[in-house]
Amino acid sequence: MEETITYGKGLREATSSELLVTGGGSGAFANLFEKIRNLIDTIADYLPNFLKGFKDGFLGKDRDD
Repeated sequence: MEETITYGKGLREATSSELLVTGGGSGAFANLFEKIRNLIDTIADYLPNFLKGFKDGFLGKDRDD
């Protein structure tokens, strides 16, 4: 019964090599999520200073006009 359901939907079982590629499932996802979170935290730390410097330089705040 299950075989006909999966065959009708075009699903197939994963092989052992495909399971190894995923790196264990949730552990690999958690690792990737942590890296993305660290990148966002780093950007959030430097973004205000970057925008202030860009605004000061673009508007020419350091010029004596």
